Amino acid sequence: LAPQLFRKGTKQMKKLIIGIALATGISTVAMAEEKAALPAIDLSFVTDTSRNVTQKTTATEFGVVAGVKGFSISLLPSYSWDSKEVSDIEFAAKYAYALNDNISIVPYGEIHVDKDFNKGDKVVGVKTSYKF
Repeated sequence: LAPQLFRKGTKQMKKLIIGIALATGISTVAMAEEKAALPAIDLSFVTDTSRNVTQKTTATEFGVVAGVKGFSISLLPSYSWDSKEVSDIEFAAKYAYALNDNISIVPYGEIHVDKDFNKGDKVVGVKTSYKF
């Protein structure tokens, strides 16, 4: 079948590839629905642009945050608009633990590296929040 498709041109080959992709996608969705026991991963692309008015510098921190069941990890490079380069890359992990409906405790850790991946600051901490 494949040699015949190559001889007849790329139009039929494109149809075959699209058909295979659709069939694979449909079967993947059906399989994913069957395996609902697996936890869903929350995936976000985040940005934070700030201007330091004292130092007259502007930077954008951007990257990906992935989380599941209160645990999340992130990769957040920071781009300096003044020097036009990445100045800091933050690898972070945290776990949000809800004590009750109003109070949460979030222990976290961060490792910072420069653009050449030389280790910088290492930070550990605990954030708390209270909802009114």
